Amino acid sequence: MLSYKNVILGGGLTAGYAAQTFAEMGSQPGDLCIVSAEGTLPYERPSLSKGFLAGEEDRADILINEPEFYRDNGIEVLLDTAVTHVDFNKKRLYAGDNEIAYEKLLIATGARPHTLDLPGSDLDNIFYLRQIGDARQIRQQAQRADTAVVIGGSFIGMEAASVLQSEGVEVTMIFPKRVFGRRFYAANVCLFERYYRDRGVTILPGQQIASFRGDGKVRYVVTQSGQKLLVDLVVAGIGVQPNGDLFANSALELANGAIIVNRFLQTNLPDVLAAGDVTRYRSTLYERPLHIEHWDNAVAQGQHAAKLLLGELQPFEHVPYFFSDVFDLSYEFWGDVRGANEVVHRGAVADGEFSAWWLGEDGRLLAAFVMNRPEEERDCAPYWIQSGQALSADWLRHSKTFTAKMAAP
Repeated sequence: MLSYKNVILGGGLTAGYAAQTFAEMGSQPGDLCIVSAEGTLPYERPSLSKGFLAGEEDRADILINEPEFYRDNGIEVLLDTAVTHVDFNKKRLYAGDNEIAYEKLLIATGARPHTLDLPGSDLDNIFYLRQIGDARQIRQQAQRADTAVVIGGSFIGMEAASVLQSEGVEVTMIFPKRVFGRRFYAANVCLFERYYRDRGVTILPGQQIASFRGDGKVRYVVTQSGQKLLVDLVVAGIGVQPNGDLFANSALELANGAIIVNRFLQTNLPDVLAAGDVTRYRSTLYERPLHIEHWDNAVAQGQHAAKLLLGELQPFEHVPYFFSDVFDLSYEFWGDVRGANEVVHRGAVADGEFSAWWLGEDGRLLAAFVMNRPEEERDCAPYWIQSGQALSADWLRHSKTFTAKMAAP
């Protein structure tokens, strides 16, 4: 039996950045073990739908830490080790013939893609982008493809579509409602749809897939309206499901597959923490549970959880944040739009140089989107959200300039 003081179950972003924090805080060799079902050391997931997918980066380029980092800091990493059972009473993980004991456990099992259950959805060349192997296969197939269909208007779908179109593949995007779902204001959505069409992407919003057809591998995508699209490959980005199934019959508290944690990232079980995509945590900022599936959250929670394991008890206080790059556009988003009753725009939406600010009923800034705007707006967004700043919509709309240190009206 293997035995460790601290074990991280899961080998993704959360584990990679938690390991960094362990090393920075002076942990001792043998204090930490990472147990991963994947065969690759923790790596940066955003690159899978950007630089790695485009062939600009390879596996070594996207590793969070070099292999020597783990060896030099005495951190054990067990790859290709799929845990099939956890005994929280005995503090044991079971993976095949391996039995792994822990004193404290950090669960960071992440999430997995939702998959399609339609006629023909088992054909080859239908991909879901989550792991490095998925991105590698899509990249290989794209090199010999003329046409592709991207299903879903999610961030993964938008990024994959931009890469494939830029690589010379004719892309058609199909999604039931609109890009980004309900997250963004209608003006933002119209900008992105127009921008994609201007770069040759065919967009079919409001469509549903009926079936896939082909002989061994997909050749046609058929919509419910009867449209039949000739295709060489399909990429589906239709959301993810937290990887909490392993704990379904345990005493661990779950909600829709996500692990419930408090403001310290502690579960309902002693000596068990959870972080990253698999969690539903209590936000001190919004005073409600949040489930977030973005890079920044996985990184920040991993770093915070490592400090907790090492005895530093502080609540997790964080402004949700994500960024994306599509074609030659880059944008950032902070906060959570739920509860907003007004959206204020600054700049020129039609030109792609604007920011959007979501205000609650009391004028409090809840969320902000910034694209090609002055640096001070990037600084102000998280600062004002964190501080619970109440803003005048009229001042926000018409003020010529402001700084994060300025007390807004």
